[in-house]
Amino acid sequence: MKRRTWSIRTRILTLLFAPLVPLVGMWIFSAGVTMGPALALLDAQTNVEFAGDPAAAVVEQLQVERKLSVLFVSSKSDDGRELTAQRAKTDEKIADFRRLSADPELAGSGSSQTMQYVALAAAGLDSLVGGRAAIDRRQSDRPTTIGLFTGIIDKFFGIYGSIAGVDEYRLVQQAATVIALTESRELLNREDSYIGGVLAAGTLTAGDQARLVEQIGVQRYGYLRATRYLVADDLPKYRAIVEGPAYRSLRAMEDRIMGARPGAPLPIDAVQWRSDFGVVNQQLLDLETVASDRTLNESLPAAIAILVRFVGAAIFGLVLLILLIIVAIRNARTLIHRIFDLRNQALEMATTHLPRVVARLRAGEPVDVEAETSTIDHGPDELGQLGDAFAEVQRTAIASAVQEASLRTGINQVFLNIARRNQALLHRQLSLLDAMERKVTDPVELEELFRIDHLAARMRRHAEDLVILAGAHPGRGWRNPVAMADVLRAAVSEVEEYTKVSVVGVPEVSLAGRAVSDVVHLLAELLENATVFSPGDTKVKLSGQLVPNGFAVEIEDRGVGMPHDRIEEANARLRKPPEFDPANSSRLGLFVVAKLAERHGITVTLRTSPYGGVTAVALIPPEVVVKPDAITDGRPDDGELLAGDTRELALVATIARPSVIDSRVVEAPASENGQLKHRNGEVRGGGGHRTEARQIEAAPAPLTSDGLPLRQRQASLSPKLRQPTAAPVEDAAAAVSDTEQMRIRLSKLQAGTNQGRRDAAAGTAADNQEEPS
Repeated sequence: MKRRTWSIRTRILTLLFAPLVPLVGMWIFSAGVTMGPALALLDAQTNVEFAGDPAAAVVEQLQVERKLSVLFVSSKSDDGRELTAQRAKTDEKIADFRRLSADPELAGSGSSQTMQYVALAAAGLDSLVGGRAAIDRRQSDRPTTIGLFTGIIDKFFGIYGSIAGVDEYRLVQQAATVIALTESRELLNREDSYIGGVLAAGTLTAGDQARLVEQIGVQRYGYLRATRYLVADDLPKYRAIVEGPAYRSLRAMEDRIMGARPGAPLPIDAVQWRSDFGVVNQQLLDLETVASDRTLNESLPAAIAILVRFVGAAIFGLVLLILLIIVAIRNARTLIHRIFDLRNQALEMATTHLPRVVARLRAGEPVDVEAETSTIDHGPDELGQLGDAFAEVQRTAIASAVQEASLRTGINQVFLNIARRNQALLHRQLSLLDAMERKVTDPVELEELFRIDHLAARMRRHAEDLVILAGAHPGRGWRNPVAMADVLRAAVSEVEEYTKVSVVGVPEVSLAGRAVSDVVHLLAELLENATVFSPGDTKVKLSGQLVPNGFAVEIEDRGVGMPHDRIEEANARLRKPPEFDPANSSRLGLFVVAKLAERHGITVTLRTSPYGGVTAVALIPPEVVVKPDAITDGRPDDGELLAGDTRELALVATIARPSVIDSRVVEAPASENGQLKHRNGEVRGGGGHRTEARQIEAAPAPLTSDGLPLRQRQASLSPKLRQPTAAPVEDAAAAVSDTEQMRIRLSKLQAGTNQGRRDAAAGTAADNQEEPS
């Protein structure tokens, strides 16, 4: 997995603004914490108006209806008229509750918990219809009837608790006390319903006594817990209630009920119970109302106080946060600008200044290290020290480049000296081989000499590779234009497997003399690559034609080919030759081709051949292409040979071809053993017969005793390529030697079929036996 890298700008901004993020979060959190209670207090009145008060009214009516329903199911003498009237009052309060609880204002101000309890209470009211029907049929007993109404009332108490959900401690405590008083009064009303039912039934059962004892205990504990946190103003009122005669009488009757025996009537007066309960219930309701009103009235000032504190804290925190952000941004911008200035100067040094210095060094210009080292002043702090470090790096890099340039220059001179020496030795070797070839009469020895001659010519081309690597020009050169056909054949003659090359007819155009040597070398490298990487039974096609942008030479092989990515890589190197890397010496030929092409503006492109091999196209620019009408007769200048005092390419292209160039494919002749001999640009058959390139002059050539054309030195060359000989041949027929006769015989053998070659070999062996030792 790739690791994500942040920019320096991002890192600095993160370091500066990271502490601000918690501050912003704390500010938002404190604002929310402070704002929430204030909004809750402001919404409390709305919630009480649309949910609390309607719920309290419904609970009050349900308590009355519960008592009357219990009396109805407990006494068969009750006609239910009072219950029916109460149900109408209950339904009216239920309708008001449903209407107010569905108001959009409550939905906007009420909490989700409040709305949830409102929905639960509304769903509980839906069960009231079925319960009433069972009560009317007297199919519901006292516990079931009391449980029906108690379950609905308990859901309404959830609304009270959700409305009081504020964060002001004093108000929360007061609201909790009010809710506890309301729940305790509900327990007292539940107790009254049980007692009223038992009084109506006339007999106290064991189950009724157990429920009454439980209910009286829960009710007393409820009031004990509810009055624990009464405010100072409400506490005297509650004490007045519990110390009053009605409450004491009610408490005494509860004590007698808990001590009553099952199976007997309740030991209390029903009229006294109803009278005392009514007084106590009203007193407790009044206490609840006062406490509830006080809590609601105090919520508005508390909300305002909270809002004032919130606004003050929010403004102070916001101002402080803005100041911190401004300081952080200013520091970040200053630091980032300094870093970016340092980066830009370093990039300018790396991408512009140092390459310019290196280019000057490669061009051979002198470079002063101290003068070329630019200083980066960024102050005395750490960034300034970093700038000084960059300046030192620059000084070291320039000094290293100067040393490398000196080393490269020395190596180039070594390459050049070695190459020049090898060229001189090879020229001398080729001259000696030429002299030996003229003296040897044994065809087998002559064939071996021709092999050595051919290898020496290839060694000369490789020696020229060293000259090119050293950045110099090879020694061979011509002043006058040379026919393009001769240039192509000269390139073929420098390839080891020249017999695989098929030359297609070339237009009558010439190549400027200054480019002949390099173009021959370039094409020879491409041809050698094509012949080496193609099967032995296939041909390599060499053709050329004039195009609007110059002269295009196409070399097509049917070899193993190259992958597409390798072709693209090679074309990139050919378009822009890189610096020579000794570690990549396996591609030396490609580098030489690129350098030669760059020298004369030649475009070399590789592409996939339709036969699966590779097609190389060399587009020679029109600046070095000479058309026939621009050619003037002349001969090479005597001083154009730069590689030594030996004769340079006396014959550039004498590959066998038809006497007249046409559009047909011309095959390079094969010798007896498939080798073609060439020396100093001369191309010979394996048997030593130097084939004629074309008929340059109309005069008939001298004939041998067998009626064959007599070999004449430089007769196959165009007048522009001929060089003066030491002494002209006066008698061509007399100059025919035994060696020449043997070359003629071997030349005849080359044109035969395989069977003819075997016969020729046998004939040659017989002739050798007849020769004197």
